[in-house]
Amino acid sequence: MQKDFLNELGELALGSRLKRVSERMMADAAEVYAHFDMNIQPKWFTLLALLDRKKQVSVVEAANLLGLTQPALSQFSRQLESKKLINIKLDTKDSRKRVLTLSALGHQKVSEMRPVWAAVDKAAKDLCHEFENHFYDALKTFEKALDKRSLLERSKDHFEQSKTLQDTNVVDITMLENNLTFLEFEPKLAPFFEQINSQWIESMFVLEDVDKQVLRYPQENIVDKGGKVWFAEHSQLGIVGTCALLNKGDGAFELTKMGVLEDARGLKVGEKLLQHVIAQAKSLPVDCLFLLTNAKCEAAIHLYEKNGFKHDKQIMEKYGKSYQRCDVAMRFDGA
Repeated sequence: MQKDFLNELGELALGSRLKRVSERMMADAAEVYAHFDMNIQPKWFTLLALLDRKKQVSVVEAANLLGLTQPALSQFSRQLESKKLINIKLDTKDSRKRVLTLSALGHQKVSEMRPVWAAVDKAAKDLCHEFENHFYDALKTFEKALDKRSLLERSKDHFEQSKTLQDTNVVDITMLENNLTFLEFEPKLAPFFEQINSQWIESMFVLEDVDKQVLRYPQENIVDKGGKVWFAEHSQLGIVGTCALLNKGDGAFELTKMGVLEDARGLKVGEKLLQHVIAQAKSLPVDCLFLLTNAKCEAAIHLYEKNGFKHDKQIMEKYGKSYQRCDVAMRFDGA
């Protein structure tokens, strides 16, 4: 299966990804309208729905309510007028304003579309909540954050911060790399375990049921069963990474849920954390130390190989079914 390059770009391609989703949704909506013989373009929907609710609005008011420019709103209005679905008249109280209303045909068309809209509404809600997602709520929150500070403003801040570090050498990258300590699990650290791992898993995959149980309840699912959880703490950035050893019984331990916060990438946290966990594992009754991952995690696999893990078919056959996304199994063969 061909890789999606936008996954590699991550949030850098957020605008392109939203545009792609938007275009896909509009194309799907066009198919819905065609299937039900509505003869309506999806881009007209919001204006028709607005006129159905408000009965009468000016071009300026409609543009503001729909978040469109006045030229775009005027274009939609003329298209709908040419289809005899709306009326455009001068405001009787202010001749400078144009007022929009549904025509008789427009009212009839909206009445025909209501059952279709109801079905689309339920389908959209299904999409927004599938895989325990809350996409629509997250999108509203995202728009609120964008209203608060634009992408340009935020980009300028990060650019200046980066430039300051490069120009003045205020922070030495080697000092940042070495400024780590490792902590064993405490209940108060449990939220970091879920936060850090959810971030990287959801950026590449879908959280499976086994993920959710382990991430939400590390005490019960790892520590109380003879496993271990460690955290990497940076003196300036706080808790930035985590990794666990899951006791699988008979001396077998799975190295699992190793993640690093995006803000700490580039500081070699993952490598140092992995080396710490391997060193700690040697003091435990471990006969077999293995891990399960996915071929998409190329950087992580390279890190594992570099630190003594080798690909192992027997591990895959015995443990690989634990996760749907697992297609790589490795066993520690270091000294």
